[in-house]
Order: sequence, then C-alpha cells, then structure tokens
Amino acid sequence: MSGKPAAFLDRDGTLIDDVGFVHKRADVRVLPTVAEALRTFAGAGYACVVVTNQSGVARGYFDEAAVHGINAEIVARLHAADVKVDAFYFCPHYGDGCDCRKPEPGMIQRAAREHGIDVARSAVVGDRGSDIELGQRLGIPGVLVPGPAPYVGPEPDFRARTLLEAAQWIVRRGA
Repeated sequence: MSGKPAAFLDRDGTLIDDVGFVHKRADVRVLPTVAEALRTFAGAGYACVVVTNQSGVARGYFDEAAVHGINAEIVARLHAADVKVDAFYFCPHYGDGCDCRKPEPGMIQRAAREHGIDVARSAVVGDRGSDIELGQRLGIPGVLVPGPAPYVGPEPDFRARTLLEAAQWIVRRGA
C-alpha cells in the first residue's frame, strides 16, 4: 500500500506525563518538546497517530468517555501551540485475546486502512517495551523515549532523550 508515512506515538509517557491511569483533564501535562516534535513530523510529511493501551477501561477505573476526554484535552493543548495529532486509537482491553493491545498491531493496521498510511515507511515511538516490540513486529523502527519506569523490553532502534530527538532521528533516517 502506498501512502504517507506516520509516526505512531504512545500517549502516556510520550506525549503527556504518565501519572498512572490518567482520566481527569486537569491531570494532562504535555511533555516538553512535544509541539516541536509534532511540527518536525508534519513538516516532513508524516501523519501523527496516537496508539495507546488504556486498560483502565477494562479494569473499571474509568470509561471510554474519559479516554476521549483526555484525548480532547490533548488536542486543545496542542491546538494552542498550533500543532495537531491526526488521529487517536486506543485499546480498552486488558490481558490477552485482542488484536489491538500493544504489542499487537491492530491499532496500526486500522489506522493504515483509515488514513492511507504506508506502514513500511513509518515508525513507533514510546516509553515501554510493548511500543518497541510493536515496531519490531511490523518491521519498522521502534524509538524509545524516557518514561517514568525503568525500561524493560527489546533493544530499540534508537534511544532518544526527548520526543523531539526521536522525531529528528526518524525524519533524518526517512523511516
């Protein structure tokens, strides 16, 4: 499938502070360099697509409306910085058995169909092993950004200090 490349971005710990099952708009804190990173991706023709596991839904901590509310708050904050995310996808499940919970590729496959994305020219960025493994399963780069917990997972293609550094590496490399 030919199409545009995408940066598939984790949400919590990559775009916003990971405060543990964030479900209140007041808890949304966009991380430093996110706006500049999104500008870098957009300037190079990449779609910016968020793919996030939100097992708090299945665990009963909050409902899907809360996830949509947090995503809307992120959109509003990024809009204020004159940048945007092209799409949000989330897995509300917990445990095995679905094809969308990272590192399974379901969210990316759906995004590719719905937005004309060339997955082979794309990359995954996140702070957890499931993000990096997702990239490996798809045969695309997995870029690690620092998260709140020590990293456990496969070796990433690149270890960035910030999302901006990840964006610059991906664009320079032409994922």
